[in-house]
Amino acid sequence: MTVQESAGTAQRPRSTSLLLGIGALWLLLAGALIVYQFFSPARVEITWETATEQNTVGFNLYRSVTADGAFTLVNQDQFIPSEGSAVSGASYAYTDNGVTPGQTYYYVLEEIEADGSSIRYEDDLFEYEVPGRTWWLIALTIASAVVGLGMMAMALKERNQR
Repeated sequence: MTVQESAGTAQRPRSTSLLLGIGALWLLLAGALIVYQFFSPARVEITWETATEQNTVGFNLYRSVTADGAFTLVNQDQFIPSEGSAVSGASYAYTDNGVTPGQTYYYVLEEIEADGSSIRYEDDLFEYEVPGRTWWLIALTIASAVVGLGMMAMALKERNQR
């Protein structure tokens, strides 16, 4: 046996382990993508700004599945308090976690005044379509699984040939 042959033989177990390890990492990536796709909650972040807030105590946000449909209060558990003043406005953000992927929603903002009256900004209707499962994420998941399984199969085949 020559030195070159023994060096090639010594490398084989290391390359098998490396292929198994890299294949396992690709499968782990595929698993993480599956978890992300199915367990990541759908949500919509609604943002708005005001120029001034004279006599404003806060805001309510309403949602509907149609532009002219019945709107329901989104922030039932959390009134959105005013942060601006009579001379300056503020920036606001509210996250709606009660949405379904692939569904379109319409939002209307309501300003609550100090005297108890309210102003609904129905002309400033906000429309948002919640993304569904995207094709590229599904393709990436499948590709990761195929690469991982392929690398592991190559490693096992190499191990069995020894």
